[in-house]
Amino acid sequence: MKKLLFLTFFFCLEAMALDAVITVLEAPMFKYPSYDAPVVQYKRKGDVIKIHPSIANENRFQRMAPSKEKLQALKLKMKSSPEYNQDPLFRGEAENTYYLEDEFIPTLDRQGNQVYVLSEHIYVYFNDSREFTQFQNTKDPTDYRLEEPLPKNYPIKNPTGYRGQFLIGLTQPYFESYPYKDDVRTKGYQSPFDANLTLLREAKGNYHNRLFIGGTLNVRSFENSYTFFTKRYSEEKGIKVGLGPTVSYDAFKGEKNRINLSLNLIVNLFNQLSITQTDGIATDARKYQGYSFSPRLALQYHRKNVLEEIDFVLGTALEMETATSFQAKNGGSQASWWENLGDDKFSTGTTFTLGGYIGIQSAY
Repeated sequence: MKKLLFLTFFFCLEAMALDAVITVLEAPMFKYPSYDAPVVQYKRKGDVIKIHPSIANENRFQRMAPSKEKLQALKLKMKSSPEYNQDPLFRGEAENTYYLEDEFIPTLDRQGNQVYVLSEHIYVYFNDSREFTQFQNTKDPTDYRLEEPLPKNYPIKNPTGYRGQFLIGLTQPYFESYPYKDDVRTKGYQSPFDANLTLLREAKGNYHNRLFIGGTLNVRSFENSYTFFTKRYSEEKGIKVGLGPTVSYDAFKGEKNRINLSLNLIVNLFNQLSITQTDGIATDARKYQGYSFSPRLALQYHRKNVLEEIDFVLGTALEMETATSFQAKNGGSQASWWENLGDDKFSTGTTFTLGGYIGIQSAY
């Protein structure tokens, strides 16, 4: 019995006579050539295995094959040999040709059974120039080990629930202005420029990391110009600095993309309009200040981790600015240019503007 087992093992080794080395950390041995097949064994990097010898076949020797007539004569001669009726491999009935380009290559497990290994997991010892042309993966797909030093916050990143966002954008121009006495010939409006800083913290409760509450600081500047039929020219420069609470909700969360809705109530604590009028000879400049409220409803798209821990933000916002009363902070010198040279005041109506924003966000 022992002799029979020895001979069986010996002939199995002879059938798999070509050597190959495992080039990945762990190479699975499949029971049959399919990714769905059971894995019967794993080989480690550096292990040498026996693979099917037909892998070493070369087409360059095909020219030395016998002619059709001679091959037919050889087949007739083989049929008369005793081996023909004993060995299916000798009769050519068993499949015995494989190529290195095949996805699965036959090999043997520790019990001597035929199993299959992925061709991309091995390097074949051909002992000729073919060893220089073999394809090798630059990255080991089976290597689960972590390189030193370990990543920051390993093993699990522990977010604190804070977000910081910085945006810049443009909105529709302001058409509300000072009530000039003279008729305007031409008007020039500049789209207001916004710089916005928002700090958020995750709301308490089970909101699945979607609801955030915080505050917003917004700075806005713009310029308008007017030319009158009297050839007088007026330039208005406005600047607003406001802050207020913010509620943010992630309506959609994906691995790389996020859709966010937010509501801001900005209180413009500093709202100044500087008006300078000139007719080419005389110049008169005055400053007006007031207070206003600006509720803002925003829709944003977030592309996560465009840089390390930095998200790209693209959004739009609909904003309402309440009616504002402006009070002059200094007197004027040209009576015909202003409503009042002393205690001058005017009011603007409620306006609605639509703006577009771009910026970055970080969760920390």
